[in-house]
Amino acid sequence: MQVELSITTYGFEGRHVKITMHPVIPPSAMGDGLQPWLVQFIRGLTREVKHSGKWLCSQCGKPARDMQIDMLGWPNAAKFVVYAHQLCENKDGPCDRAAKAESNIWRRSFDFPPNPPNSTRNINPVDQPLSRGCATCQRDPLAAPEVKLKRCGRCKLIRYCSVKCQTDDYPRHKHICKQVDNVEYAKWDIEDRD
Repeated sequence: MQVELSITTYGFEGRHVKITMHPVIPPSAMGDGLQPWLVQFIRGLTREVKHSGKWLCSQCGKPARDMQIDMLGWPNAAKFVVYAHQLCENKDGPCDRAAKAESNIWRRSFDFPPNPPNSTRNINPVDQPLSRGCATCQRDPLAAPEVKLKRCGRCKLIRYCSVKCQTDDYPRHKHICKQVDNVEYAKWDIEDRD
């Protein structure tokens, strides 16, 4: 059995990426185990979502470093929607609070399940790599102009600075990559997306 999963991540001025997937649900996750399995699955693909473009904070426009993730689901229909806001900070600053306030409105309106815990939410913001960098080594193309990021040729989502970084990440990424059905970029300039 598969689950229908739609992930939309938002950046500054309405930029967003919509990812459609149909991951296969393992037998151990059927029934009451579906939600915990899905939370782990979503946690496992945050690197792909985070490093999919030159993200700016959805609230203020500064370079993004973290994401706030919300999930809405219909377990009986095996359909889930995930919203991720790219943020410049990860701990109780004004942008984090604004994203949480938006999230609380959505959760109350649609009876969202609790947010999946984010293991990076307690890291000092300056220690959190920028979203616009390489997914493996975090090299930043704006700090090092010689760095040219290239997108995965299959999923068209995650970006790397070299073949070595892509090869090093492939054992982890291949499980996600194979399950990506479609990626749509909206309100992006080509140079900011690539």
